[in-house]
Amino acid sequence: MASKDVVIVGAGIAGLSLAWHLRRAGQAVTVLERAPRAEGASVRNFGMVWPVGQPTAEIEALALRSRELWQIAAAEAGFWHRACGSLHLAYEDAEMAVLKEFAESHPDRTPRNVLTPDEAVARCPGIRREGLRGALASSTEHAVDPREVVHRLAEALVQSGVGIGFVSPVPRVKSGQVTLIGGETIRASAVVVCAGPWLFEQFHEAATRDGLDLCHLQMLRLEPQAGTPALGVHLCAGLTQDHYKNFSDCPSLPAVRALHRQKWPAQLKHGIHVLVAEHADGTLTVGDSHTYGRAHPVYSEESVDQLILQAMDEFLPVDRYTVCQRWIGTYPTHPSLPYWQTQVEDGVWALNLFGTGMTLSFGVTERLKSEILTCA
Repeated sequence: MASKDVVIVGAGIAGLSLAWHLRRAGQAVTVLERAPRAEGASVRNFGMVWPVGQPTAEIEALALRSRELWQIAAAEAGFWHRACGSLHLAYEDAEMAVLKEFAESHPDRTPRNVLTPDEAVARCPGIRREGLRGALASSTEHAVDPREVVHRLAEALVQSGVGIGFVSPVPRVKSGQVTLIGGETIRASAVVVCAGPWLFEQFHEAATRDGLDLCHLQMLRLEPQAGTPALGVHLCAGLTQDHYKNFSDCPSLPAVRALHRQKWPAQLKHGIHVLVAEHADGTLTVGDSHTYGRAHPVYSEESVDQLILQAMDEFLPVDRYTVCQRWIGTYPTHPSLPYWQTQVEDGVWALNLFGTGMTLSFGVTERLKSEILTCA
């Protein structure tokens, strides 16, 4: 029977960032992953570190701390990382009003700048100038490529002495030990389960009690045609104001929502708002839609992808790009919490980030590391 200080179940970004913190703290760590490689939400996202979208000053501060830690991890592990900032684009007067209200009404938050249309185009020449009312510019956002990050970080962790076992399903977790398929048991002072949607298998009662559900989304990757200008910045537009709670106290938001019910009824039906992230090779990740329920969808819907592209075309011309990949992502979610961390029993924690993995992971797991070491 092997023995470790900490066993982590799940080799997505939550599990790997926690392993990174614990190894730096001198702990003996093993990570167990049910698949041959990470293949869940940690590789099916934008790769956006997105402080601007956080609902409170406290969570934004956590995102900014996570961003600092991302930079350290990128330097150590050698994965691509870029400080790119973001532009929230407005193509309606009411949307522009919300952006101005947000910029002016949060003195305790990181400053953001309101740009004229010409200033926005100067910042990102590839955006559509016609109809543009202006933009909100933020310098706090960073970019990584999720498909690279989890694999390069895992490799760096192995080199530092962390044990990572792929194709290692864990059917049973209890205080002091985990049991693998085949009966092998590992003793541990602490066990942390970061298992994404599979948390409902391990901790169904606790997850149901706390109101967790599953969110399913469709996303695309696009290749730019020759001569298409690089973006150099994360992009979003009006529908994002409906989605993120950081805009919820802006006086003009009800007018925006009424406008969008008329302008984008099909997009709202499918929970669509559009984010665009550019990667090192120039490809873009674009999405996404949102549907909810415990059943996992089998097929993506072409009509939903077309609605995403239609909304993107308002601010970024679709005819400059070719769709090269499409996929469905699934992650746990909650109506109000950005992440779920709970101590299920002595020495056993569950952790899931609700669509905030790239933004909050390193900050959240830094706190959990401290809690684990305090309890040890």
